[in-house]
Amino acid sequence: MVNKMVNKIRKKLTERQNKVLRTIENFVLEHGYSPTIRQLGEFLGIVHPSAVFKHILSLEKKGYLKRVKGEVKLTGFAALLEKTRVPLVGLVPAGQPREVFDASGEAVDVPDWMVGRRRGNIFCIHVEGKSMVDAYVDDGDRVLVERTNSANSGEMVVARLDDDSVTLKRLRIENGNIFLVPENPEFEPIQVKELRVLGRVIGLLRKY
Repeated sequence: MVNKMVNKIRKKLTERQNKVLRTIENFVLEHGYSPTIRQLGEFLGIVHPSAVFKHILSLEKKGYLKRVKGEVKLTGFAALLEKTRVPLVGLVPAGQPREVFDASGEAVDVPDWMVGRRRGNIFCIHVEGKSMVDAYVDDGDRVLVERTNSANSGEMVVARLDDDSVTLKRLRIENGNIFLVPENPEFEPIQVKELRVLGRVIGLLRKY
């Protein structure tokens, strides 16, 4: 009942207020507690604590958070834990390229906040190999990928090679040359004649 009442009184946020709220949400999801005014100011690039506090008061008045004994609490935080099902596709190696990249018919549950407005354009791959371990992507991990046929140099991508096999690597474009670079010194970069991106990595799913 309380959450329903809060939702009813919520008002539209300004662009700046939305950024402040998203910053708080991301911090809570990562750390399990809210940031201090000083920490929030550092993330937002706001020097004066009073300016940060002004945003906090505005969000509180609009029903998006509340202060309890000096600590910021998000209202309706359970919504951040809602799930979206995305398709799980065939194994993509982070090692030697393979030809497996087919829909498995399975799906995985992903937190809504990881998908955002890109829902319907996201798929999940199960990684084999250790060529990306220095980028914290290990054998057995599942990574979220946004479907796209373009990417910027430096992004982690799923790419199709000249022999039509598929691999997960870091894209590097230097002086017109295209490289798919591993994040493990035991593996060599792959140079390709033509860039054929199938998607770029937007997140990592892992159980410990």
